Amino acid sequence: MTQSTTQPSTQPTTAPTPSQTTPDISGSAMLELGDIHSYYDHIHALKGITLKAYEGEIVALIGGNGAGKTTTLRTISGMMKPRTGTLTYLGEDIAGKPAHKTMQMGMSHVPEGRRIFPQLSVRENLEVGAYTITDRKLIEERVQEGFAYFPRLKERENQLGGTMSGGEQQMLAIARALMVNPRLLLLDEPSMGLSPLFVEAIFDIIVKLNKDHNTTVLLVEQNANMALAIAHRAYVLQTGEMKLSGKASDIAKDESVRKAYLGDE
Repeated sequence: MTQSTTQPSTQPTTAPTPSQTTPDISGSAMLELGDIHSYYDHIHALKGITLKAYEGEIVALIGGNGAGKTTTLRTISGMMKPRTGTLTYLGEDIAGKPAHKTMQMGMSHVPEGRRIFPQLSVRENLEVGAYTITDRKLIEERVQEGFAYFPRLKERENQLGGTMSGGEQQMLAIARALMVNPRLLLLDEPSMGLSPLFVEAIFDIIVKLNKDHNTTVLLVEQNANMALAIAHRAYVLQTGEMKLSGKASDIAKDESVRKAYLGDE
């Protein structure tokens, strides 16, 4: 495998223990991409991507900068439309379906860079995440669930989002995505720019969500060591093409992956 020149972080953060339950991958996939090609104008960003995620899995997508990881998530969530290929979620064709429609189907996307509303309070940010829900009692229940996962947010309930640290903002972005009780959670670089302490806290929550709610997670992550440690399966993406896939534990042992992404010499 050709090596990427830009390598993800290999900071020595201790990864949480992944779920001991192996999801059933014998049936139909919850999410399936088949030969997906996506473009930014004339730039061919995804070149025939094929990927599956089964219910209850944590699936890691790793690769260097410019590999197409973010584009893959944007294509899945409806932020951009693939030019060709098939994209199904829960057995339904969602290729080109807008993001607000995929969210109504139980998909939440936490984009790179968090993108919270800095002039809104923590509580207001969470309530914005529930804009498709009309039941005020249910909205409040979801807010309190978010606070239970992230007690620090409860402490800052009325604080403006833009005044919090990067780690706190990432917690808020994830808690906001959970307001719709997603079956599929797309996470784009949740550890980027965070201290090791916050990285460990975020990964603990990802594992807990998967264990407690059987939430399927598609994780794009610069910290390949951490991602592979908690994932059930993994894909390696390079310059818009899928280069390797399999059990995360096997991918982590692959010599080319270790040299390119895990810091081995």
